Amino acid sequence: MKCYEVDNEAMIYYLPRELDHYAADRLKRKTEEIFAQQTVRYLIFDFEKTVFMDSSGIGLITGRFRRVNDQGGKVYVIHVGLGIDKILELSGIYRIVQKMDSKEDILKEMVEGGYYA
Repeated sequence: MKCYEVDNEAMIYYLPRELDHYAADRLKRKTEEIFAQQTVRYLIFDFEKTVFMDSSGIGLITGRFRRVNDQGGKVYVIHVGLGIDKILELSGIYRIVQKMDSKEDILKEMVEGGYYA
């Protein structure tokens, strides 16, 4: 299974079981490659498999938020478990990203808002 997919201007990242410094650095490099090749205005981080995240994960999200926000886009998180939810809450991430239940809910919101066809 791929760790990401891009459709139109939306990108979804399927995060690994452990989002540590090594994984975050690898994902940062990959997103930079993708951002250089095409416009990404909507970025979705899927935490379904993630059970551990350190501050590198917070840095990954905030850095990607800046890039997407500069293009007038939004960042979402989905499938957030209780442990990861607590980390995201305490870090203040929910002030800059929107937590949703599923990819389908995000796409529905984007279509209804006229952001995505």
